[in-house]
Amino acid sequence: MKEEFNVYGLPALLLYVVGGFKVIAALLLLIGIWTPTVVAPAASVVSVLMIGAILMHLKVRDPMVKSLPAISVLALSLFISLAPT
Repeated sequence: MKEEFNVYGLPALLLYVVGGFKVIAALLLLIGIWTPTVVAPAASVVSVLMIGAILMHLKVRDPMVKSLPAISVLALSLFISLAPT
């Protein structure tokens, strides 16, 4: 991840901010097994992070194949966050 942030021209501090949000969102998605009210907000955070990832891939003109994981996770997290409860 560190190398990617360097390629994208992003500051090192942002690496830790994004990483922290990813860890917190993942933990909340796991906690959502027992407390469903945290699932939609956590999935929304993941969606925002994946939109940022896709935009960064576009910015550096990465091949589409490098964006596929972010696109897949975005689709899944949008499905989760927009699904009726």
